[in-house]
Amino acid sequence: MNMRATVSAVLTALLFAGECMADSGLALSGRFEYRTDPTSLEMLGGLVCFYPSAESAQLLPRAQTDKRLAWFCFTNDMESKKLLDIPREAKEGSCGYRGEAAVQVTKYTPHAGEGDGFDTAILQAVSNISQPRTLPCE
Repeated sequence: MNMRATVSAVLTALLFAGECMADSGLALSGRFEYRTDPTSLEMLGGLVCFYPSAESAQLLPRAQTDKRLAWFCFTNDMESKKLLDIPREAKEGSCGYRGEAAVQVTKYTPHAGEGDGFDTAILQAVSNISQPRTLPCE
């Protein structure tokens, strides 16, 4: 078995074991979103989520066979809202906020199960942040 196949097999095994894949930090750039519409609140529990750029998405420790869109939510919700300068309440007529930032995360954990789960990470630091803009309701 070649080295690439061995690494891929180990990565896949860890994914299915539900283990944290990136204890140490990952530096990523992309878009963050905090959605306040009822459907998003039910699915995401009020967490801020991050959609890495195509280049940053390649840094995520996911199995090569994982073809899902690369995105994850921050489990430290109060701290992530503070670091990303997200207002406490959405403006009337809007359904949340979005912006761009470079982030440092730890404990990136891919969702290994079936269904509507999502990957998670802990937000540690933020730089190059844009002012959060309101999200329209759909």
